[in-house]
Amino acid sequence: MQKLRGIIHSKNENVLAIFNILGPIVLNGINFFTVPIFTRLLGTENYGIVSLYTTWVQVLSIVMGIQTGGTIAVSKAQLKAEEQDGYYSSILTLSCLTSAVVTVLTALFIGPVSSFTQFTPALVFVMLLQSFGSYVINFASLKFTYHKEAFANFAVSTGVAIVSVALSLILVYRIDSFENRYWGRILGYAAPTALAGLAILVVFLLRGKVFFNSRYWKFCLPLCLPLVFHGLSHIILGQSDRVMLQQILQDAGAVGIYSFIFTLTHSLNIIWSALNNTWVPFYYDFVGRGETDTILRRSRNYIFLFTALCVGFILVSPEFTMLFASEDFWSGMSLIPVMVVSVYMVFLYSFPVNFEFYHKKTSVIAVGTCSAAVLNIVLNFLLIPVWGTMGAALATMAAYMLLFCFHQVLANRIGNGAYHYKSVMFLPGLGVLVCACAVFYLTADFWYIRWALALLTAALLIRRVVKQRSIF
Repeated sequence: MQKLRGIIHSKNENVLAIFNILGPIVLNGINFFTVPIFTRLLGTENYGIVSLYTTWVQVLSIVMGIQTGGTIAVSKAQLKAEEQDGYYSSILTLSCLTSAVVTVLTALFIGPVSSFTQFTPALVFVMLLQSFGSYVINFASLKFTYHKEAFANFAVSTGVAIVSVALSLILVYRIDSFENRYWGRILGYAAPTALAGLAILVVFLLRGKVFFNSRYWKFCLPLCLPLVFHGLSHIILGQSDRVMLQQILQDAGAVGIYSFIFTLTHSLNIIWSALNNTWVPFYYDFVGRGETDTILRRSRNYIFLFTALCVGFILVSPEFTMLFASEDFWSGMSLIPVMVVSVYMVFLYSFPVNFEFYHKKTSVIAVGTCSAAVLNIVLNFLLIPVWGTMGAALATMAAYMLLFCFHQVLANRIGNGAYHYKSVMFLPGLGVLVCACAVFYLTADFWYIRWALALLTAALLIRRVVKQRSIF
């Protein structure tokens, strides 16, 4: 038990990485095993409705919480240790107030809101409840990340996911009317998230016991408000495709197919998020100590790791698509390489953005993301009518490429030339990924070639990690 407690509370980067990565592995394992069930139980139209619902939940959680959690990293560096709990409870109270305002406004204009989202009023209010719960859970996740409490993060995320899936399955099976089965999946999502969020909120408020502090609010608001636009723009970049596919094509089936492929490739994004959560606290320590050589050496290992994961994913994805979805969804397989490149550009863009966060340039971050979101919308309008779902995927990829270029240029102008990463450092990994995409399309019918290359990639990755004795 003593050894187990030591592992749970360890601040070692490999232990933190294990828990941070184990969480997404469990979550994606749950998704992989349940996606085939839900795609068959719901069909393309119900699956599309659930996907659009989750998109709106992500949007509302950002607006309702006004991204106060985005200030946790800065507060940990600048406020005294004994102030942390009070700061967290104070800014969570601020999030509660903004959430109450959003809820009241929605209730007053429920007719237009219901018409715009194409959801019933009852579903809109369920959406509000889940959105607030989701924000509080995300807030706690950020706190756990920057305080290096990976086990707590793992326990909360996996616990909510397991309960959500189990409850969803029960509710879907109990709904006889096929066209209303989306309700079962949505309520299964909403109830555990809302209850967990409420419990976490009570814990933070009781621990901090500070519900209003003008100094804390003045510290928080200038940092978090730009992050609202940053977060919303990220939603537009990552999620607007489905909304615009529905509006332009008027085809819920196409939305469902696109959503399934997005969910499949999004597993890479979740893994990147886990790796980034592990990397950032140590990266900030290295920056604070001026250890540039350590940063570059470990960053090369990080790039090799994520590049290998993306390459392997691309090469084996067709067989997993056929395994985990019915034949109705197979037409979306051609989207996978394009979507994986989009995820990889998010990974690359995190290097300059992490540097900008360290230097408190949240307004610059927001400008870049907003610009990329506008480009994504424009390209969606131009490409979706011509190429359908492929047009939406290409629009998102182009927007993320622009976003990376924007931040790479800006980071070089921040901190008096202190930015560590030259663009040439990212080119080898990007080149290997493009080659993997070409192999995907050229050997679509030759699975044994793709799988042989994937196994070779896995062997090289394992050899490197074992030799380095660290994932970074």
